[in-house]
Amino acid sequence: MPTRRLLPSLFSPFAFLITAVGVSFAVAAPDEIHPPLLVPQQQAELLVPLLGAEQSAIRAPESSAKPRSQKEKVVLSQPGPWGQLEYFPVFLEAPANLIDQFPMPNSKPRWVFPVAKIAELPLLFKQAGLDQAFIDALLSPATVVKDMDMAYLFPPQASLEAMTPAQRQVIYAELRKYPVNEFHADPVLILSDDVDEWFHTAKVRPEIITKFKQLTYKRGQATAFSDLPVLMSYAQDEAEGKAMMKALTRTRALMVKLVANENTNVPEIMKYWTTGMNLRRKDMEPLLQSVIDVQGADRIDVAHMLPPLPRKLLMTYPDMGMGRDGILPDCHWTSLNFFNYEPQPYLLDARLATSAVLERFNPVDAPFKFGDILFFLDAKNGDAFHSCVYVADDIVFTKNGRNVLSPWVFMKLEDVKKIYLFDDNGRVQGFRTKKATAGAGAATALQ
Repeated sequence: MPTRRLLPSLFSPFAFLITAVGVSFAVAAPDEIHPPLLVPQQQAELLVPLLGAEQSAIRAPESSAKPRSQKEKVVLSQPGPWGQLEYFPVFLEAPANLIDQFPMPNSKPRWVFPVAKIAELPLLFKQAGLDQAFIDALLSPATVVKDMDMAYLFPPQASLEAMTPAQRQVIYAELRKYPVNEFHADPVLILSDDVDEWFHTAKVRPEIITKFKQLTYKRGQATAFSDLPVLMSYAQDEAEGKAMMKALTRTRALMVKLVANENTNVPEIMKYWTTGMNLRRKDMEPLLQSVIDVQGADRIDVAHMLPPLPRKLLMTYPDMGMGRDGILPDCHWTSLNFFNYEPQPYLLDARLATSAVLERFNPVDAPFKFGDILFFLDAKNGDAFHSCVYVADDIVFTKNGRNVLSPWVFMKLEDVKKIYLFDDNGRVQGFRTKKATAGAGAATALQ
């Protein structure tokens, strides 16, 4: 799945400090992993009209699954206290009416480095394996533009297209250190490594897909793509350019079903899905039993096992109205609101969100349980740069970025790690509500 999908955030970062028993870390601005369709200046210009846009029709993402026999794509979970799950991948694309609000990016490639780093660039480029002619073209005083403390380099497109994946990997690793290189800092990511699967049913020409493959490189275990300007130069007209932008918003998500038949131990799995506290048991158990009683039904969507808020958000994109408080929901807002019937606006406030974690959760280690929050902690400074909620069998509920092109989805934990822990830069720490840790018999959702 391509995610973190790569559009820089439209709003201020969400950062706060948490000090918990045995764990100390800061929750930093979540990485934005959605297609880099806007540069920062364009985002600022669009902020007011976006906030004023109508909210209708943004809720329903478009999805497509590879049209092979569905049975070939269905994966059985490991049996566990959650019961038996079946899941298969689908691909979400941002709705066309949302894409239409974003201008197409410039088709001229650009690399930006600090002016102070210019003297080091010849060695970097040579170590990456670029030929001397390419290096000379990049660093020619006649083409380098210096603005304040940044230097803008404009690689010739033919030379850029001729780069090998290994060369891109070295140079783009340096470029992503500087947020102004928005497409390198937040590349399109294909987590399955199957580009053909990812583009299947996308409305783009085969030639565009071939060019996309040529421009990919590896970022950790994922296939990455950062050369959107080059790809846009091959658009035959504005309509195709928009179609390409739409395709690059694709997110690989999971549809998850719970097997419900005469062999299902309802009392046992209810303990898991109600976190041992009978949360919503009065609602879930009759529904599950009714499915079991229907001959041939045998499956229930796991969305029905979720609390009301994540059930409503699953497989949707943020409404523009969610920005009325000046900031869009992110991964931490999503995780901390998981059990709330209505989202709590105060969780957008760094100080109060910190308090919520301290007061309501204890750190826990694997194996994780339904409703545990998994924080991704930076190895060097302890910052929590992402969070998601554990569901079952290493499937998590996640929103990978604060931006409007990042939907709420189910993903495998290993795929989320490919997005955020691609260079062994951190670890995952679980947090469980203190009520569940204590084994309390609460019958109402956490507030």
